[in-house]
Amino acid sequence: MPTLYVQEQGTTVRKQDEQVLVTKAGKTLQEVPLNRIEQVVLMGRGVQMSTALLVELIGRGIPVMLTNSKGSRHYATLTDGPSRFGALRLQQMQRVNDPIWSLGLARALVTAKLVSQRALLASTGWSAITASITQINAALSSLASADSIDAVRGYEGAAAAAYFGAWRVTFQHGWGFQGRAFYPPPDPINAMLSFGYTLLLHDVLNAVQFTGLDPYFGTFHVIEAGRPSLALDLMEEFRPIVVDQIVLDLLRADAVRMTQFERPPQRPDAVYLDAGGRALLVERYEAVMQSPARLPTGEFTPLRRVVLLQAQAVARVVRGEQEGYGGYTPL
Repeated sequence: MPTLYVQEQGTTVRKQDEQVLVTKAGKTLQEVPLNRIEQVVLMGRGVQMSTALLVELIGRGIPVMLTNSKGSRHYATLTDGPSRFGALRLQQMQRVNDPIWSLGLARALVTAKLVSQRALLASTGWSAITASITQINAALSSLASADSIDAVRGYEGAAAAAYFGAWRVTFQHGWGFQGRAFYPPPDPINAMLSFGYTLLLHDVLNAVQFTGLDPYFGTFHVIEAGRPSLALDLMEEFRPIVVDQIVLDLLRADAVRMTQFERPPQRPDAVYLDAGGRALLVERYEAVMQSPARLPTGEFTPLRRVVLLQAQAVARVVRGEQEGYGGYTPL
């Protein structure tokens, strides 16, 4: 269990000897050895963690992430601090302020994303993908000569519209999917995508911070207070191959039902997974992240490690140890 997710409200997470206990009303719901955990995600204000366990986890370099109860919003990541990575972070800030360097990284990240989007669409066998793939190909061709990050954002947006346009044709009847939308998600497919992207963000944040980079200094995503721009940048290339693929697999297998979604009374325009639906997506997500992925060298390694390897590649480019960044495109 590399990631321990705790979503049931009213629970307490504490340490007993070398075990992590999740309890509620005096009953132990889960017991996990400390040495099996790589990160902890606490979902909702009704989940409490003891100070003793929090200190133990931080001391072991195990991040603790806080989200809302629906898992649709990341609040914070608690770690032991970045002080030992001062030199790398200074170089990163200097690089981010270099428009040519920033453009190169943004272009590479978006190129990898679009290649994977195209491959995923091609694998579906849908009848409505020809025009979408043509538009994604056009965006890829234009990316090669993009002369600004705003241009890169424009080509990414055009490709996303084509990509999710194919999803809309396939899923608008029955699932009510009209395109990618969030804050809040208006339909079940967007609810699954948003929740899955939050899970993915946890892993990317963990990888970026473990590597020593500052997650708030990115290139493709605008730098704003509270926005982990670099983590969001790096997450782009993994969205299609992790979350989008999981959601498509669930839909194809009829493994998810309308009854696994809910509309909160205070937000009737929003659709979220219920507790059972979130548990299902977490299970599928963890299975994918622990599954073997092929590296360019031919070696196989867990997909979660690939995220870390890509963050380390960004760090090498920041230090000048590597000429340019290459995105991961396994499909």
